[in-house]
Amino acid sequence: MFLRKVEITYVSPCLADPQKIRLKAELSDDITEVMPYLNATVKAAIYNHEAPNLTLSKEFRLITLYPRELTMIKALNTTDAWQVIDWLQELINDTYARRSEIAPDYRRKRRPHPLQLYSWLPRLNCKKCGEQHCLAFAALLFSGQQELKNCEPLFSHNYREQREVLLELAKALR
Repeated sequence: MFLRKVEITYVSPCLADPQKIRLKAELSDDITEVMPYLNATVKAAIYNHEAPNLTLSKEFRLITLYPRELTMIKALNTTDAWQVIDWLQELINDTYARRSEIAPDYRRKRRPHPLQLYSWLPRLNCKKCGEQHCLAFAALLFSGQQELKNCEPLFSHNYREQREVLLELAKALR
């Protein structure tokens, strides 16, 4: 077992959603070595080799891994946080065990910016998504409060190329 233990050291209400919690936890072992392998296997991971840190999501929860620490936001409660931590510990240990089968990926991946998302939208300001304009839709898409499928014009034949790009960019938001 590569990562033996994770211990929650801090819990408080989540700033993004006060109905949820945020937390910090200490890792028993330095996971720097496994980060490039996680970067290669977790599709929507955002990796910075120089820092080093790796950010990923588990459904609506956002997790950032550091060499000997992790932070998590939007956990439902401590029981939910422990379930996610167990899943994460298993992911780290499984990835480490399979590292000889995985080509490490040291590339720096970044989360797309709301303006980058906006630039690929149809920009018709049609309000069919429920927002006043496409820029608001892009900002809400970025924050996870809106879904790409709600942009009706994007799924017409005229915007096939933009749709394909946005579908790929949206993967980095999850």
